[in-house]
Amino acid sequence: MPEQKNLYSLTEELFPDEKSRGKADINLNGSWERKNRSITAAAFAGLLGIGVLYFNVQSILISVSFVLYQAIFRINISGDFLERLDKIMIEFKTPVLIALVISQYIFMLLPSVWIVKKWHTTEVKKYLRIKWIPFKEIILSVLITITLLPFCYYISYLLLDWLDIPDVIQNLGNQLFTAHSTSEFILLVFIVAVTPAICEEVFFRGYVQRTMERNMGAKSFVITGIIFGLFHMQPLSLISLSILGVLFSFFFYRSKSILPSGAAHFTNNFIALLLLYIYSQSPESEIFLEGNIPLEWVLVTSVISITLLLLYLRITKEV
Repeated sequence: MPEQKNLYSLTEELFPDEKSRGKADINLNGSWERKNRSITAAAFAGLLGIGVLYFNVQSILISVSFVLYQAIFRINISGDFLERLDKIMIEFKTPVLIALVISQYIFMLLPSVWIVKKWHTTEVKKYLRIKWIPFKEIILSVLITITLLPFCYYISYLLLDWLDIPDVIQNLGNQLFTAHSTSEFILLVFIVAVTPAICEEVFFRGYVQRTMERNMGAKSFVITGIIFGLFHMQPLSLISLSILGVLFSFFFYRSKSILPSGAAHFTNNFIALLLLYIYSQSPESEIFLEGNIPLEWVLVTSVISITLLLLYLRITKEV
């Protein structure tokens, strides 16, 4: 008679502890490692340090850009507070996007790589899990993300309706990320989809989660996913961002590679840009942007997403 597995052993099978995955294949020769300091403390120190650096420098860059742009183009912003905020999003779109790109690559990506090399190991690529894996895992991560998005959008719009948030506030950030031409769309894809898929993934998954995982095991992907949601400072989208954050972190945890989470992150941001672009060209195409997602779609795509997720668990099963 086959031995029955209890809940603990099943959990261990699905989410094996980091200790069983061989940390010894990395030469941990960094200063933090040599001094035997807390690994969890390293993760939070890096998270806090890079987070503070990123947000402060980004704020400075945007402020300086506003001043210079205003001095050069003499832009007149009038109206009430919300109207002025909406006009600022339109008129100062270029300097804000430039500031976003600079801050992500220089003040998020580079510090993350530096901390890994300085604190942990000179084998940076191996620590960040930048490695190729079977292509089917990457494709599955993309498909799971796509099929989960209707549920995320549905939850977000339920919250907006429940809180009775005015449309002008709901659509405030859309001006910044809406393309009005093919060339602008391609540029925004690089800024909003490619850049975070590289920089945020290296920071959140490659450094923070990877470091937490060494002590916390499976708990690391849940914690990192929630932190990812909070990091974006969008309270109205916090639930959906956290769900996606946990999903991306799960891909990283199971695959031992940063590629599936990066592909999923790119997919999510690309679809958001695409929907905004379609809506700008054809305002009647409002199904996702206005929250008019049929519940039937949500149920069907959610079932598909769960099925694909189970398949992902199966193909990434530990040997």
